Amino acid sequence: MTDTDKNPRQTPPRFNEIVMSIKRDILLQHYRPGDTLPREEALARQFGVGRALVREALGVLKAQGYLEARRGSKGGTFVCNLLHSQGMTTLLADLVTMRSMSIKHLCDVRILIEPESARMAALEASESQLRQLEDLVCRGKSAQNIRERINLDVEFHKNISELSGNPFFSFLMRSMMQFLQQFLEVLDEHTTYLHDRDIHTFLYEAIASRDHQTAYETMYSHVVIMKHRFCKLEKQFLTLQAKALQK
Repeated sequence: MTDTDKNPRQTPPRFNEIVMSIKRDILLQHYRPGDTLPREEALARQFGVGRALVREALGVLKAQGYLEARRGSKGGTFVCNLLHSQGMTTLLADLVTMRSMSIKHLCDVRILIEPESARMAALEASESQLRQLEDLVCRGKSAQNIRERINLDVEFHKNISELSGNPFFSFLMRSMMQFLQQFLEVLDEHTTYLHDRDIHTFLYEAIASRDHQTAYETMYSHVVIMKHRFCKLEKQFLTLQAKALQK
């Protein structure tokens, strides 16, 4: 029997084992969303390795959307809410840029999911949730510039998916809407306001009146129109992305 066999703790864990150990603690909710991870020094002592290896492992988990770094006096490494993770949004952007996925593909998924989200929101939303949705509509109408209006429009759509009560719908729509927001930010903001101005008012009114069929049909019509408008801008987006990557 070797010295290592007598005392296996002398053998430092491999890189992947550190990643999986921290991920396991997150999945088992030993660390919950918003919790701060121990500092690199403490983790290095825990795993019996150097800080550099811990830093690399944390970097992988950040890239995968499990962790995020925050700066400042209250900064550190924090556990993300996976339903709100930016990981899927980044992946969508990369896949479209690589032309492995098209805007049409993404919008086709919206057509399948978002009308049903609106229908379920009309059935499930509480009165306080409806007031929040109405607030987004009002703020959108009084937005001071196109960028603010786009941001509020995105929040409106994400909010409806959350009101559906289906966390999978919410996760997919949040990722897709955040990507489409990035898509528009790449383009000239003066030419990329795509919404019909009153459509969110019509959607809100259908949901608030519990008219689930009208909510479904209105959202279906809206996302089909938006699909055609986004698809027309795809070539311009890809061209700008290619130029940015070559800098």
